[in-house]
Amino acid sequence: MTHDFDVLCLGYHPRSGIVDQITELDDSIERLASIADELEQQVAPCPAPRLRLIAWVTDWVGSPSRLTELEQGLPSVPQSLVSAYKAWIKASGLR
Repeated sequence: MTHDFDVLCLGYHPRSGIVDQITELDDSIERLASIADELEQQVAPCPAPRLRLIAWVTDWVGSPSRLTELEQGLPSVPQSLVSAYKAWIKASGLR
């Protein structure tokens, strides 16, 4: 039996399994982190905390299909992402 709090805060559904959801989230974060790694290696280290960079990459990527496209192109990073990353660092006052 679940409580309303569990359903609202955790998105728990008895048939979907919260462990599966956590595993999927962990996988997504790992995939996004690989994009962040390439940006830091190829462009510049990010002066922001790691989680903030991954959140920014998540926002920029925007969809699972776009993430897949980026992953397939690694280690090459699209110029549009490089430009957006540089602008984000500058606009954030991080550099």
